[in-house]
Amino acid sequence: MSIKYSSTPIVSARVQDMPAVTATELKNFTADVLERVTSRQAVAITRHDKPRAILLSIEQYEELTGGEGNLLAELKEQYRGMLDEMQSPEQKAGALRVFEATPEELGAAALRGAQRRTGRIQ
Repeated sequence: MSIKYSSTPIVSARVQDMPAVTATELKNFTADVLERVTSRQAVAITRHDKPRAILLSIEQYEELTGGEGNLLAELKEQYRGMLDEMQSPEQKAGALRVFEATPEELGAAALRGAQRRTGRIQ
């Protein structure tokens, strides 16, 4: 299932990919670092070469945590929907059948699934 969210990613999914400044640089060049952040570029703050915090603009923070288009709330809602679907009586019964199946039954089910995918149902 592919869902497109209205919010655009603002922070790199990987901390290693974002610009970093040391805690000392932040202390000595606060104005420069804040300028980077306010131009919508999140910055990783490192200490002893390890990321310790992420500094982002108010706009980025608000987009992540509140208001319309809240990406985290959308993801949470999607997750809860998927979890509810997985907790349905049909899903539970199917999982129980799989766990109680013999190796022969699992093999036959795998073969039927493969045949369905290739269009060669026998």
